[in-house]
Amino acid sequence: KDRMVGMLVATNVQNKPDFDSTDIKLFNAVANQCCVFIENNRLFDELKELFAGSLKALTNSIDAKDQYTRGHSERVAFISRWIAECLAQTHPISEKDIHHIYLAGLLHDIGKIGVNEAVLCKRGKLTDDERAAICTHPRIGASILSEIRQMDDIVPGVLCHHERIDGKGYPQGLSGEQIPLIGKIIALADAFDAMTSKRVYRDAMSIRRALTEIEKGIDTQFDRDTARAFLDSDIDKLWHIIQDGFIESWDFSNFDEYGIEAVGALIR
Repeated sequence: KDRMVGMLVATNVQNKPDFDSTDIKLFNAVANQCCVFIENNRLFDELKELFAGSLKALTNSIDAKDQYTRGHSERVAFISRWIAECLAQTHPISEKDIHHIYLAGLLHDIGKIGVNEAVLCKRGKLTDDERAAICTHPRIGASILSEIRQMDDIVPGVLCHHERIDGKGYPQGLSGEQIPLIGKIIALADAFDAMTSKRVYRDAMSIRRALTEIEKGIDTQFDRDTARAFLDSDIDKLWHIIQDGFIESWDFSNFDEYGIEAVGALIR
């Protein structure tokens, strides 16, 4: 309001010596509409930045609970998108689906907010109760995101990223086609990053050994089509991108489907 945001230029009047009051009213109406459009775009860009910043702060706070998982959420999101793009070459996966998979990868561990930090960072063997506590984080994460209507397509990925094809996963013990594709993809990305990252109780696996473990886990831990798409991709290229730190490319190209309500819910 009371601020110049642009200029509307009108020329080439035909059959008139000058613009009249009717013309000027029309120009003013058009200019006002343009101003509203420009201002709304500016506000939208600010909301997009706020949404990205809120998500980044949230995922960083989760990863910061354990020095060994720092950057884990971001890597899982990137690897999940990589797998989805590979799988999309032979399966009906849309760009919107890939975006949902990416966001679910970012938020897959959000439920760890509700797990005692001492349990998450414990160096020794977990007790049965401690293991049970950790196994609650997919349900907690799904419950948190289910409060945000725009996250409905992301919730299954958060809930199912520890399910296994053979039904021995958690929290629901789903098997085979009961597990949504988004859950299968994030489960694989999560496992690959976990295997190739140093943990308090073990050193990081080599890439080749991790790939061998994935191969062994086909049809038991991992979905065959998902694993094959990943194993057949350019893993060396993926690994160089991860190691060189080039994954800081937060993808919010479809932000418009989340909007103000999602931003507000995340901030709360």
